[in-house]
Amino acid sequence: MENLNYRTSRPISLNGVHDITICAYSINGGSFSCIDLVNCYNIHITQCELANSDKLAVNLTGCVNVLIDDCNVANVSGGIYSLNGINIQVKNNKLKKLGPKGVLVSFENVGADMADASSCAINNMLE
Repeated sequence: MENLNYRTSRPISLNGVHDITICAYSINGGSFSCIDLVNCYNIHITQCELANSDKLAVNLTGCVNVLIDDCNVANVSGGIYSLNGINIQVKNNKLKKLGPKGVLVSFENVGADMADASSCAINNMLE
């Protein structure tokens, strides 16, 4: 992760998008979440630097089949949040300097028929 040539980007906000990979971006969120996805599916967020946000590194609402892996997250209010998501995976991310609440990953409103322990796999390094 350390030797990538990141492309600088403004915060990414997508609605209804599917079958894409967000890779090797350096995103400073400012007053927005670094990545905000609504009703998206089959999304892979990988090898990104997500930093300096008063909100979240990644905010997901109603998303399905999302993999977030090998990202560096720093200086954000909160890490990764999913509301009404299905099959959201968060793996091998490096997080440091989270906000006062220090929430790494939060899944909300996942019904029993949608929940799968393997879908919520978390293997992250917190510094």
